Amino acid sequence: MNLSELLASRAASNPDKLAFAMREERLSYRELWEEAGLLAGGLHQLGVRPGDRVALLLGAGLDFVRMFWAIQRLGATSVAFNPFIPEETALRRAARVRPKLVVRDVQQIPRTAPPALPAVSAEDFAFLQPTSGTSGESRAVMIRHRNIMAVLASSAEAMGITDSDVLVSWVPPWHDLGLVRFIIGTVYSGATCHIVPPAIQTIPEWLETISTVRGTISGAPDFAIRLASRLVKRGKADLSSLRYITNGGEAVRLTTIEAFEQRFGVPGVVLPGYGLAEATLGVTATRPGERPRTDARGNVSCGAPLPGVEVRVADDGELLVRGPGVFAGYFEAEEATNATLRDGWLYTGDVGHLDEHGNVYVLGRKRAMLKRGGAAIAPRELEEAAQEVPGVKVAAAIGIPTRSTEEIVIVVEAEVEAEPLAAEVSQAIRRMIGFAPQRVLVVKPRTILRTYNGKIRHDALRSALMEGALEGAIVYDSRTASKLTRS
Repeated sequence: MNLSELLASRAASNPDKLAFAMREERLSYRELWEEAGLLAGGLHQLGVRPGDRVALLLGAGLDFVRMFWAIQRLGATSVAFNPFIPEETALRRAARVRPKLVVRDVQQIPRTAPPALPAVSAEDFAFLQPTSGTSGESRAVMIRHRNIMAVLASSAEAMGITDSDVLVSWVPPWHDLGLVRFIIGTVYSGATCHIVPPAIQTIPEWLETISTVRGTISGAPDFAIRLASRLVKRGKADLSSLRYITNGGEAVRLTTIEAFEQRFGVPGVVLPGYGLAEATLGVTATRPGERPRTDARGNVSCGAPLPGVEVRVADDGELLVRGPGVFAGYFEAEEATNATLRDGWLYTGDVGHLDEHGNVYVLGRKRAMLKRGGAAIAPRELEEAAQEVPGVKVAAAIGIPTRSTEEIVIVVEAEVEAEPLAAEVSQAIRRMIGFAPQRVLVVKPRTILRTYNGKIRHDALRSALMEGALEGAIVYDSRTASKLTRS
């Protein structure tokens, strides 16, 4: 089955059921099928044909839903980009996939009678997924219809998603979690999805929506779940309807899980998982009813592999994945594809380990790992300790190469007095993990470089620091407890 046939099946079997909603706007499965058909006709009139690529520069909402499914209805391939980055950057990224059409406003697409349903095979491409770009420039991951259908079936089996579930999405639809879990996964399961525009300021609306619609499933990266505990007061949101919230997309912190569950009185609902665009999203998951495990260093398990997925650890600690969701390669990037897909295995670029029960622990990106005394340390260990200090908004740990070893530096964003804060961060890290970073840098909010979905760009931050680009940073030398100076 391809995605167009999937939507057709839902529209035929339960036409009047609510499929998607955003605030007051609603779309039933029948309406979605019909409107996607009219837009498919408009795309065809504009010259788009089966197999062509259509770039989407659309915000989260029902217009995105309509257009994504219109592209599937036509047998074309969608590529969704973040529409809120600078226009020049967005258009440059879109141009790399050589789209037949770039859609920035759905209202500009004519509505006309849809063409006949095309013959789409399981080997055809359903969509291209831009990577987050944590290690450099984003690439386009090629996902076939058989990849997405296999991952959705595996996820439904492991997580028990049914047509009675009510999903609430706060994740951008141009991110693989937002697209696969919520835009496509809703239709696969025949459920209902309520969309909340993703932004820091809408986190309270996200929880309020879960409360109002009695949402059963949601998901977000760790930073958003952590912020929810800080931005929404106890008693302001009734989350008792939740079956679970998946936590993934970046390093998962036990303190985040505990703070969220305690604040809202929902023990056991935050379930860590691990996935990546190159695996069409899901690789591992903590199942409903399971409690997250931690290893000796406090790293949180992301659960066991999903059905049909294999995970093993290479000699250097890199996690390797094999399964039906593994992508076909990067668009027009043969060298990068050959480096990532080898002997049937996906080389993820992430470092981790497995316990005796097969649970996977993801420590971080291979290039972001810190080195001390010959051992590799996850940046999360220092970052989590730093963020427990009052006044610290975001923390990032990086290693700066030296002649003989590596200098470990922690950069923290804060608006409070820098000198006592830096000393306290250094002491907090020493108390929690047994040693202090050589330097603590205090910078203004929004200085630490991140991707569009909130992941820290450790490589870019390291380069900026080495090149002296973090001007105005306050530096505290932990080795000498020296007074602070400006970089």
